[in-house]
Amino acid sequence: MLTLMLLIAGLQVHEWGVVTTAPDVVSGAVPTDSEIITAEPLQDPLDDRAPVVYFHGDPCSVTVRISFSDMGYTTAVLPEPDEGGINSTYAVWNNLRLTEASDTIHTEGWVNSGEHNYPFPVWRQVDALNVSSNGETDRFIYYECRPGSMGDLPFVNQSGNFSFRMPYGEIPCIVLTSSGGRPMFGVFTLADILTSIPKGLQFLDEPVQLERELWRWADGVLNEDEFDAFWSTWESRFLADSSTDVMILYRLPEETVERIAALEVVPDIHTEVTVNRFIIAELPYRTE
Repeated sequence: MLTLMLLIAGLQVHEWGVVTTAPDVVSGAVPTDSEIITAEPLQDPLDDRAPVVYFHGDPCSVTVRISFSDMGYTTAVLPEPDEGGINSTYAVWNNLRLTEASDTIHTEGWVNSGEHNYPFPVWRQVDALNVSSNGETDRFIYYECRPGSMGDLPFVNQSGNFSFRMPYGEIPCIVLTSSGGRPMFGVFTLADILTSIPKGLQFLDEPVQLERELWRWADGVLNEDEFDAFWSTWESRFLADSSTDVMILYRLPEETVERIAALEVVPDIHTEVTVNRFIIAELPYRTE
């Protein structure tokens, strides 16, 4: 009797991005119970920017679907999807071909990619499977979106006061500000900063200090070269002048990320698919 051994290498999907907005977040009351607060969603528009998706594992073909709830919609997408697309509530790529990465991309990458001011060369340095669609090949797929209802973000607005949904108060966050023209930062939890920015900020003498803190969140979620691409893309933004707005950074919970943009990857072979998503919220915070 012969025993058939089925070896499954698996397919890993890694994504990173940043959610940005510009509301005035003011101090509010700390909830005393563990229930989710019933409140009106934030009305300020948010953008899920530069979600870059990489694939790792055995070569195969995949169908990728990204959908946005509560009338969220795409604002940028590469390569051109087979269904949906710009200003649509979803995007579908059928039969994307994933092949072993070569040292160079032999085509110019996604059509019209040179028209955008995006750091494509940085994103192509990641050691991932090549992605081919309609005769073009690159190292990633890319989209941006305007999310729909923001009622499930950790911060909520109730009667003009901001609070957070429990148990999100224990989420680590980084506070960024400026003093005397020099950047400052501190590492707290969302609960720590709800009513005021606590003491303990220190001068950010070297960007590597901030990079190291963000890597603590990404370690085990992204590969190092993927995080390097993330950091190279967002370093200048994170270190921009914060003399008027205090900025906070925190990693969005998985359920929030999935609600903003549900990501489904279906391979054409029998293999396990693992999806790791690293989405950072970068939001202004005021205690006036």
